[in-house]
Amino acid sequence: MEKIQFKCELLSDIVLNDSSATEGKRRSLDFIPGNNFLGIVAAQLYEKTDDAAWCIFHSGHVRFGDAHPSTNNKRGLRIPASIFHPKLNGMETGCYIHHLTKQDANIRAMQLKQCREGFYIYDQHYHAIQVAVNKDFSIKSAYDSDMRRAKDNQMFGYEALCKGVIMYFTVEIEEDAKQFKEVIVNALCGHHHIGRSRSAQYGWVEITESQFEEVATTQQPIQIEDKQYVAVYADSRLIFLDENGNNTFQPYPRDLGIEDENAEIDWNLSQVRTFQYAPWNYTRQAFDADRCGIEKGSVFLVRTSVGVPPEKTVGYYKNEGFGHIIYNPIFLQADGEGHSLFKFSKQEEIIPNIQSTEIESSLIKFLRKKEENSTGENTIITEVNKFVEDNKKLFSQDLFASQWGSIRALAMVYNDEEKLKKIIGCEEQENPEKGQKKVIECDKQKEPEKKQGYIVHGVAAEKWNERGRREALEKFLKDPKLKGHLQEAVINLASEMAKICKS
Repeated sequence: MEKIQFKCELLSDIVLNDSSATEGKRRSLDFIPGNNFLGIVAAQLYEKTDDAAWCIFHSGHVRFGDAHPSTNNKRGLRIPASIFHPKLNGMETGCYIHHLTKQDANIRAMQLKQCREGFYIYDQHYHAIQVAVNKDFSIKSAYDSDMRRAKDNQMFGYEALCKGVIMYFTVEIEEDAKQFKEVIVNALCGHHHIGRSRSAQYGWVEITESQFEEVATTQQPIQIEDKQYVAVYADSRLIFLDENGNNTFQPYPRDLGIEDENAEIDWNLSQVRTFQYAPWNYTRQAFDADRCGIEKGSVFLVRTSVGVPPEKTVGYYKNEGFGHIIYNPIFLQADGEGHSLFKFSKQEEIIPNIQSTEIESSLIKFLRKKEENSTGENTIITEVNKFVEDNKKLFSQDLFASQWGSIRALAMVYNDEEKLKKIIGCEEQENPEKGQKKVIECDKQKEPEKKQGYIVHGVAAEKWNERGRREALEKFLKDPKLKGHLQEAVINLASEMAKICKS
């Protein structure tokens, strides 16, 4: 048997419902079942290789494994159901292995809670790190096929795996099917759609050949009191049938690959969870019959006198990713008190380095202009209100109502900001001697040929010079925050101040 390893990267969110429910909230699987990869290959090869269709897709000689969330070039595994942690503490404070923990008063007082969620990678340094798997949720409307419209008051949600997740899986090819290895690999590699709503925004993945590290195991049998056990960990979901062809949740040791007539499953030490779902057949556009079995992460403790068997795939539907088990994985080891030898922690969140891309289009330019105008309007309102509040007592005479009216008229004519400053009475120009800007303060001592500003000549000039009125207006005109919006700012200021003077 040859094992080929693959990497599956999510290029978009994907929807993989864990049930066949058509309404209500739909939870997404946190892994990609092997039957999705079988479907990818079948869509390309089934009709082209009629003579080999049975060998590739029906004989069990080719087995497409489940893709698990992974990191650091290690394939993640579902947290074993035999791992417990104190109810009031998290896994980070220490965990216990169920079948190796002595159930005394101290243990019962801690109220141990079973760990059920999440995928972890395990290293040789006894570190177990949870793989981060983000999910998103969107609201949809149920569809009335008879009326050909959305159903009234019937909403449901799609839970989806977020893009960016890296997953690893294997394809096992036995000797009888090795001649099809190349075509299977070529059919798998590349860009494909997986899951539901593939015509919308979901399901885009990229599959490539990639080597990854599998979890280590030990050949040392487990000793509990004076009895010898083998731990059977369900790496994938398991489906077993009884002698009548019905689904069963109570397999025999031989069903788990242990060839020992005297072997027995200790159900008190085992931790088994179950599942039920109906797979969707895309070709027939209908659900297949319900499948019931053992959920991945379940752990069987088998009492046996034989050694640890070699790696096997057991049960039914093995070609679709079911039936892969691991004997005596290292993460089920504990000390004499039942404490797990592994220290559990969560994966550090990695913030991706996203390079910004400048997008230029008519819509973007329009929106950017609208934003600039909105920002400018807010600045004008803020600065005008501030001037009015700070200086309204300086212009409480009726005389200045006409002055502000004239300034408003000037602002309506001059859209050039420098000319507007100059015509009002505030001018900036270069000092040839010092190379610095200075304000020309026009007064009666200035040369006659020097152009005078509105507020610095005439009968009202003396009034503007009193109590810092001119300085206040000049400060407003030179405010750098109003650059590019000065004309509109002066028009608004003059209108507001004229109202103040008349009131």
